[in-house]
Order: sequence, then C-alpha cells, then structure tokens
Amino acid sequence: MTTTTRDTTNTTTNAMTNRSINATMTDATTCSASRFGGRWPTGICILVGLGLLIGPVAACDDSGGHHESTDGGQQDGTISDGRLQDGTAQDALPDGARRDGNTDGSSTCTGLLVETMDSPSTIAAPQGSMPSPGQPFVIDQTNVTVTRISDVGDPENEADSYTNGYSRWSPANRTGQYVTAFGNNGTASIYRLSDRSVVTVLDVGEPNELQWDMSGDPDTDTILYYRKGAVLYSVDVLGGTPEVVHDFSDEYPGAQDVINGVEGAPSNDMRYWAFQVCGGMTSGGQCTGIMDVIVYDKQTDQIAGQLSSLNTPFPTPNFVDMSPSGSKIVVGTCKESSGTQAPWNGPYAWSRDFSDFVRLSTNCNHSGWAWGRSGEEYYVGFDPCGANNEEPTRTCDHLTAVDVNDQQGWQNRIGILAQEDIGWGIGFHFGRIYRSSVPGWIFASTYADSSDTWASNQLFFIEVVDEASGPRLWRIGPTLNIHQGYWSEAFASLDFSSTHVYWGANWNETGELELYQAALCDGWWQALKR
Repeated sequence: MTTTTRDTTNTTTNAMTNRSINATMTDATTCSASRFGGRWPTGICILVGLGLLIGPVAACDDSGGHHESTDGGQQDGTISDGRLQDGTAQDALPDGARRDGNTDGSSTCTGLLVETMDSPSTIAAPQGSMPSPGQPFVIDQTNVTVTRISDVGDPENEADSYTNGYSRWSPANRTGQYVTAFGNNGTASIYRLSDRSVVTVLDVGEPNELQWDMSGDPDTDTILYYRKGAVLYSVDVLGGTPEVVHDFSDEYPGAQDVINGVEGAPSNDMRYWAFQVCGGMTSGGQCTGIMDVIVYDKQTDQIAGQLSSLNTPFPTPNFVDMSPSGSKIVVGTCKESSGTQAPWNGPYAWSRDFSDFVRLSTNCNHSGWAWGRSGEEYYVGFDPCGANNEEPTRTCDHLTAVDVNDQQGWQNRIGILAQEDIGWGIGFHFGRIYRSSVPGWIFASTYADSSDTWASNQLFFIEVVDEASGPRLWRIGPTLNIHQGYWSEAFASLDFSSTHVYWGANWNETGELELYQAALCDGWWQALKR
C-alpha cells in the first residue's frame, strides 16, 4: 500500500468529482413542482407508551443516565460531581447541548423528535468551542448523543482533516468496535471506539474504496477490503498482511483500475461486487477508457456478469453499486439529453448477469438504500425530471423509492416528499440501510449555503410512505457544519446495525474537519412503527 494524495481545494478536480457534480440542489426557476395532495393534521400527539413526540417541538426525557455501549462504543453521562465516568474533569459543554439522554446499545427509545412536514422544528447547531474527542454530549431538542471521534492531534495521525468516507457505505465494522477515519492525505486511521485509540494507519484511503467485511462470517470482523489499480485486496487491520483477492487484469489485460465510483458497496454477505473496469483514470478519480462493467462473485472467484456481453456500446457510469441483498447491480448512468435512449437514460438496476433491467430514476443523482415493510429493496433519491427538466413525470422533483426487485419498479415508485416543501437550495446525501429488519425509513443528510430553513445542514430519517399518507421525519440533529464546499456536505453514513451515524464536521467553521458519531437507541425502527 502506498499513500494516495488528493487535492481538496476544488471538488471538480479531486477524487470525489463524480459525486459532487450530482448534488440535489435544484434552482427554483428551472424546476417544476408536480404536487401531491394530503398532509397529516398539525398538532402535537404524545405517544405515551413509546415516549415519542410528534409536533414542532419535543420535550426530552432525561432518563438516559449512565450506560456502557454493548458494542465497544463510548460511555455516556456524568456522575453527580460533574465529572466524566472515568473520573476526569469534563470540558465545558457547547451551548445548546447537555450530557444525558438516549444512549446506544440497549437503552430505551425516549424523547425522540418525530414530526410531520406541516411544521418541522428549527434545530440550531450547538455553539462554543469544539468538544474534546471522546466526550459525549446530547443535542437538546432531539435527545441524541453525539461524540467527536477523531483528533488531528492524535500522535498517530498525519492528516489535517478526517471524514467518514461517503454516505452509501459504513466506515464502521460490523460489530461497531472499529471505525475508519479517512484523512485528506489519502490515509485511513482505524479507531477502536472503546478507548478511542488508533490501532493502525493505512496508507490507502477513501479513493481506494475501503469496505469492512459485513458478512458476519467467523474471523472477519476486522477484515477490510480495498482496491488499488486493477486489484482487489484484503487486510486484517489488527496486524495482518495485505492479500490479493483478485487481479482483474487477468481477465482484462491493459486494465489500469477497477472502481465503483466511491459510491458503491458489495452485497451484505460480501459475495457480489460491482466494478467499472477502466483503461485509465483522470486526476479526479474518474474512469476513462471504460472496458466493462462487471459483477464479481468473490465466493467462486469468478466474474458473474459482464455488461459487455450485450455487445452494444455503453457510456461510462457515474457509479456502480450492488444492492444490499446482492440481487441487483445498479449502473448509475446519466441522461445527457432528451435523446439519450434506455437503458442509458438514468440509473438502472440490472440482474447480475445483465439479462434484464429496471429503471430507477430519470437521471443520475445522489441516492441511497432503504427497505419496505414487506421486504421491498428500495433505491431512493430525488427524481430530477430528466435532463434539463425535459421529463416532467408525476414524481418530478420528489424524493422517490423504487423496489429494484419489482419488474415494474419505476412505474410503481413511491413519491414521498417534494423538494419545494423542503427548500430548493437544500442538497441531499442518502445512507445505506443494510438490513431488511430495519424497514420503513430513509436516512438523509443535507447541506446548504445558508441556515434559513429547517432542513439546512441537518441529519434526519424520512418515512417511506407516499406523500398523501403524510411521511414523518425523525430528527437526529444538525451536521455541525457551515457549508464551505464538498467536504463540509457531511454525506453522513449509518453503520451495519443502523444504530450509529458517522460524518465529518467543521464545527460551524471554527475548526478542521473531524469525524463525529451520533448514537441512536437500539430498536428505534420498532418504536417508530405506525
């Protein structure tokens, strides 16, 4: 492994270009606003049995107390003399935060801020000095515990900022014991969360598309995969030696790289992987000289499907990704104009052997994954109305959910929220909910140049129901960012269990980017069930 260095001064020339150019920040003068009818009634409904609050403001239950995470996470709360649980003196809290509240692990879900689109609350970011690493605090309005994980001053670190990577995959391992903090110098610091120690610093980073083994198979919890050139590697972060998993130049002589575009992940069982096979790469990390799009079967160590088998020219995708179940590969092609023909006029979900496909949207855009309550595997993102708004569908400018396993998926899509109702200047990134046992919700992080709307620079979940049914919002908190370009967009991600959120924040422009964690109560999806 060798260090990869990126230019972070201009998002159009760094390795993240293929993501930053497709932001959902729609100009009000050019976007149509196809409307759906129906809203939930305004007001506050207190669900006493669950401790949930629906309405513009939620009082917080202060019963969180002391709790040690069951997955190696940080400890929460203070003892009566105002000191942390380890006996050390606590730092001053940021304004607008406190030290008790919901904790991770087995704690009860209480005081959750659940709202409708009628009157979402404005949740301001805590003010004051950046919190010390490892010392949790609670966002007062949402009762969610937040902890800063990384510190550029940790002796092992050499980068001057750290993030979570990207929203579509988890920087934490399956058990939640370790998390990757991606440095802006092309390295990756692996933190053990139980004591916030850096166990190793890898000289490969986010452009190398690091993926923790999520299979749950024996002896895999500390295995990381990464790609370098045309080779897929694995390494045990607790002292292992990198091993070659597969060299794709064997099948494709002349291939310089295999990539997913940094937005993709393998199937949950780690069997199926999506790759673009590239004859070269731009300085910004994009594929040039596309040779193929493939599905790699790691179990058989064979290529299971090739887009080139269609014997027809195809454009270079913006990204490729496997669905969490591994049933489909998403080829994120972009519609260039009204003349772009199917299946290149937007992202499509293909069978692993590329024998059939389902349309997912009218153009490429930021997207993510969610699950339905009947097992639907949803690709989620905004319908951008085609290329230059020339395809005004019934869900134009709406957040949509499409079941990738439904052959009529696009026709049966769910229109959930209108961009107009959220704000035209709000950009979105969407998370990956790995498990089908966590159904009914989409995770989103937002970014905006101003803070004049409730949705500016926020973390929240959106219920997967049609707009007429009144989708609810579960508010997590502010991203702690003042938007200064791509790297402060948060692009927050969930861990495998969907009980922790990770993202990079500049603490309201007062400090460098550091990695933060928000701890969610275990079983929140049951507590929020209608």
